[in-house]
Order: sequence, then C-alpha cells, then structure tokens
Amino acid sequence: MRWQGISIFAAALLLPAAPAAAEEVSPSELQVAVAYVEAYNARDLDAMLALMHEDVEWLAVQGSEVEAFASGKADLAAQMESYLASPSATYSTVEGSVGDGRFVAVREVAHWTDGEGNARSQSALAVYEIVDGLVRRVWYYPATR
Repeated sequence: MRWQGISIFAAALLLPAAPAAAEEVSPSELQVAVAYVEAYNARDLDAMLALMHEDVEWLAVQGSEVEAFASGKADLAAQMESYLASPSATYSTVEGSVGDGRFVAVREVAHWTDGEGNARSQSALAVYEIVDGLVRRVWYYPATR
C-alpha cells in the first residue's frame, strides 16, 4: 500500500499543471467582432471598413495552407464591395466566443435561403486579432454544416 501511495504522489509531481482557463473575452474585443458581423448583416461597407486596421489581412485556413483573401483595407473593400452587391441575402450570427489577449475566437453561423426556398446554414470558426480597437487579422477556418 505504501508503494502505491508513493507512486500516486510521484505521478502527481510528474503531471503537468492543468492549463489555465481561457480568458473571458473583454467586451471591447468581442464588441469589435460582433460589430463587424452586424455591419456585414446590414451590408454597410463603410461601417465594416471603419472597424478595419489599415493593414488588415483576411486569411482562409485550409489544412496546413493559409491563403490571403484580402491584404489591406483597400483590397478588402474591393473584395467586399463585389460580394455585398450580389443578390444573395445572407446573414451571420455569432454563437460562442473565447478570448486570449488581443485574439477573439468566435463561431460564426451563416444563414441563407437556397434556390428552393429552404433555410440553410453552416458554421465556421473565425479568429479575430484586435489591435487598438480595430481588426488587424482574421483567420477563417473551413465551414461545417
């Protein structure tokens, strides 16, 4: 019995400490991400751009590859202008978030109606890097259904 107690004690010493819990998302960081989604839903390009850092990078993550969707505010504006001009009526919701310093990870759910009138949705993880109250980078991960 004594060896068992010592073994458990020794094992406890060798185990790594439990990881620290993720920080609560500060209202200002989360508010920036949510304000962007709200501006997107309103199709308000000016409001979207007001939340963007001049050197914003919009990145799509696919496995081990990262592709730049937009690099810089002007590039993002051009990309979003054509996208927002499409007749597709989509909107997104933020369902869950976690923060760590200047990073905010959110689960975004996109909603739309397909050509047959069926309500559709898919979710994706997005990580926003907020610098001085502006979106500096966004990493979008593949969507799931």
